[in-house]
Amino acid sequence: MIFDRRGALSLLAASLLPARASAANDLLLAELPGQVEAPEFALPDLAGKVQRLSTFRGRPVLVNFWAVWCPPCRRELAELAELRKSLADTPFEILAINLGDSVERIKTFLANYPAPNLPILLDADSSAAAPWHVSASGLPVAYAVDRSGILRLGAIGERNWRSPDIERQLRALTAA
Repeated sequence: MIFDRRGALSLLAASLLPARASAANDLLLAELPGQVEAPEFALPDLAGKVQRLSTFRGRPVLVNFWAVWCPPCRRELAELAELRKSLADTPFEILAINLGDSVERIKTFLANYPAPNLPILLDADSSAAAPWHVSASGLPVAYAVDRSGILRLGAIGERNWRSPDIERQLRALTAA
Protein backbone atom coordinates (compact mmCIF):
# COMPACT_ATOMS: atom_id res chain seq x y z
CA MET A 1 0.00 0.00 0.00
CA ILE A 2 1.37 3.42 -0.98
CA PHE A 3 1.10 6.15 1.64
CA ASP A 4 -0.40 9.33 0.19
CA ARG A 5 1.52 11.98 2.15
CA ARG A 6 0.02 14.87 0.18
CA GLY A 7 -3.52 13.63 0.82
CA ALA A 8 -2.76 13.05 4.50
CA LEU A 9 -1.35 16.56 4.94
CA SER A 10 -4.32 18.07 3.08
CA LEU A 11 -6.69 16.18 5.38
CA LEU A 12 -4.72 17.34 8.42
CA ALA A 13 -4.82 20.94 7.22
CA ALA A 14 -8.60 20.74 6.76
CA SER A 15 -8.99 19.31 10.26
CA LEU A 16 -7.26 22.37 11.71
CA LEU A 17 -10.01 24.73 10.69
CA PRO A 18 -12.15 25.48 13.74
CA ALA A 19 -15.84 24.64 13.53
CA ARG A 20 -16.67 27.80 15.48
CA ALA A 21 -14.15 30.31 16.71
CA SER A 22 -14.85 33.72 18.17
CA ALA A 23 -11.27 34.75 18.91
CA ALA A 24 -7.73 33.45 18.95
CA ASN A 25 -8.01 33.24 22.73
CA ASP A 26 -10.59 30.46 22.39
CA LEU A 27 -8.51 28.25 20.16
CA LEU A 28 -6.17 25.47 21.20
CA LEU A 29 -3.97 23.51 18.84
CA ALA A 30 -5.81 20.73 17.02
CA GLU A 31 -4.68 17.19 17.69
CA LEU A 32 -3.69 15.60 14.40
CA PRO A 33 -4.63 12.00 13.65
CA GLY A 34 -2.35 9.40 12.17
CA GLN A 35 1.38 9.12 11.82
CA VAL A 36 2.26 11.76 9.22
CA GLU A 37 5.95 12.59 9.15
CA ALA A 38 6.81 16.28 9.04
CA PRO A 39 8.34 17.28 5.70
CA GLU A 40 12.07 18.01 5.86
CA PHE A 41 13.40 21.49 5.09
CA ALA A 42 16.78 23.14 4.85
CA LEU A 43 16.46 26.91 5.19
CA PRO A 44 18.86 29.72 6.04
CA ASP A 45 18.33 31.75 9.17
CA LEU A 46 18.89 35.52 9.31
CA ALA A 47 22.62 34.96 9.79
CA GLY A 48 22.77 32.72 6.71
CA LYS A 49 23.27 29.44 8.59
CA VAL A 50 21.21 26.61 7.10
CA GLN A 51 18.82 24.95 9.55
CA ARG A 52 17.31 21.52 8.88
CA LEU A 53 14.26 20.13 10.64
CA SER A 54 16.05 16.79 11.01
CA THR A 55 18.68 18.51 13.17
CA PHE A 56 16.02 18.82 15.87
CA ARG A 57 15.04 15.12 15.82
CA GLY A 58 14.83 13.89 19.40
CA ARG A 59 13.06 17.00 20.65
CA PRO A 60 9.67 18.54 19.83
CA VAL A 61 9.53 21.53 17.48
CA LEU A 62 6.83 24.10 16.79
CA VAL A 63 7.10 25.22 13.16
CA ASN A 64 5.30 28.50 12.54
CA PHE A 65 4.82 29.90 9.03
CA TRP A 66 4.43 33.69 8.86
CA ALA A 67 4.98 36.84 6.76
CA VAL A 68 5.66 40.49 7.61
CA TRP A 69 2.52 41.73 5.79
CA CYS A 70 0.20 39.37 7.73
CA PRO A 71 -1.47 41.21 10.69
CA PRO A 72 -2.11 38.07 12.81
CA CYS A 73 1.47 36.94 12.16
CA ARG A 74 2.74 40.31 13.35
CA ARG A 75 0.83 39.91 16.61
CA GLU A 76 1.97 36.32 17.12
CA LEU A 77 5.71 36.68 16.63
CA ALA A 78 6.50 38.37 19.96
CA GLU A 79 4.21 35.86 21.73
CA LEU A 80 6.12 32.99 20.12
CA ALA A 81 9.38 34.48 21.41
CA GLU A 82 7.85 34.66 24.90
CA LEU A 83 6.63 31.06 24.60
CA ARG A 84 10.11 29.93 23.60
CA LYS A 85 11.45 31.63 26.73
CA SER A 86 8.76 29.93 28.86
CA LEU A 87 9.73 26.55 27.42
CA ALA A 88 13.47 27.12 27.95
CA ASP A 89 13.47 24.52 30.74
CA THR A 90 12.46 21.84 28.21
CA PRO A 91 14.07 20.43 25.06
CA PHE A 92 11.38 22.19 22.98
CA GLU A 93 12.27 24.40 19.99
CA ILE A 94 10.27 27.00 18.07
CA LEU A 95 11.13 27.93 14.48
CA ALA A 96 9.47 30.84 12.65
CA ILE A 97 9.59 30.33 8.88
CA ASN A 98 9.06 33.53 6.94
CA LEU A 99 7.42 33.19 3.53
CA GLY A 100 8.68 35.52 0.85
CA ASP A 101 10.00 38.59 2.66
CA SER A 102 13.51 39.90 2.08
CA VAL A 103 16.09 39.82 4.86
CA GLU A 104 16.07 43.63 4.94
CA ARG A 105 12.29 43.78 5.30
CA ILE A 106 12.34 41.18 8.10
CA LYS A 107 15.11 43.00 9.96
CA THR A 108 13.20 46.30 9.68
CA PHE A 109 10.07 44.57 10.95
CA LEU A 110 11.96 42.99 13.90
CA ALA A 111 13.43 46.40 14.82
CA ASN A 112 9.86 47.65 15.31
CA TYR A 113 8.33 44.39 16.59
CA PRO A 114 11.06 42.55 18.48
CA ALA A 115 10.95 38.78 18.89
CA PRO A 116 14.14 38.20 20.90
CA ASN A 117 15.94 34.88 20.44
CA LEU A 118 13.27 33.48 18.13
CA PRO A 119 14.94 31.64 15.24
CA ILE A 120 13.72 33.16 11.97
CA LEU A 121 14.19 31.00 8.88
CA LEU A 122 13.86 32.27 5.31
CA ASP A 123 11.67 30.56 2.72
CA ALA A 124 11.99 33.21 0.02
CA ASP A 125 10.17 31.24 -2.69
CA SER A 126 7.85 29.22 -0.38
CA SER A 127 9.35 25.98 -1.69
CA ALA A 128 9.82 24.58 1.83
CA ALA A 129 6.23 25.53 2.77
CA ALA A 130 4.72 23.71 -0.23
CA PRO A 131 5.20 20.15 1.14
CA TRP A 132 3.52 21.32 4.36
CA HIS A 133 0.56 22.52 2.22
CA VAL A 134 1.06 26.05 3.49
CA SER A 135 0.51 29.03 1.22
CA ALA A 136 1.03 32.71 1.88
CA SER A 137 -2.71 33.31 1.43
CA GLY A 138 -3.53 31.25 4.53
CA LEU A 139 -1.12 32.52 7.19
CA PRO A 140 -0.33 32.05 9.99
CA VAL A 141 0.00 28.26 10.16
CA ALA A 142 1.73 26.28 12.88
CA TYR A 143 2.51 22.60 13.36
CA ALA A 144 3.95 20.88 16.42
CA VAL A 145 6.26 18.01 15.56
CA ASP A 146 7.06 15.35 18.16
CA ARG A 147 10.49 13.91 19.02
CA SER A 148 10.15 11.30 16.28
CA GLY A 149 9.32 13.84 13.54
CA ILE A 150 5.58 13.11 13.49
CA LEU A 151 3.03 15.93 13.17
CA ARG A 152 1.00 15.97 16.41
CA LEU A 153 -0.69 19.37 16.72
CA GLY A 154 -1.58 22.15 14.33
CA ALA A 155 -3.26 25.49 13.84
CA ILE A 156 -4.44 27.53 10.89
CA GLY A 157 -4.98 31.14 11.86
CA GLU A 158 -4.05 33.20 14.85
CA ARG A 159 -3.55 31.69 18.29
CA ASN A 160 -2.87 33.17 21.69
CA TRP A 161 0.60 31.75 22.29
CA ARG A 162 0.46 33.12 25.87
CA SER A 163 -2.34 30.67 26.66
CA PRO A 164 -1.45 28.32 29.54
CA ASP A 165 -3.53 25.63 27.81
CA ILE A 166 -1.46 25.83 24.62
CA GLU A 167 1.74 25.76 26.68
CA ARG A 168 0.45 22.60 28.41
CA GLN A 169 -0.26 21.03 25.02
CA LEU A 170 3.31 21.73 23.89
CA ARG A 171 4.89 20.64 27.18
CA ALA A 172 3.06 17.31 26.87
CA LEU A 173 5.08 16.65 23.70
CA THR A 174 8.31 16.88 25.72
CA ALA A 175 7.06 14.15 28.07
CA ALA A 176 5.95 11.80 25.29
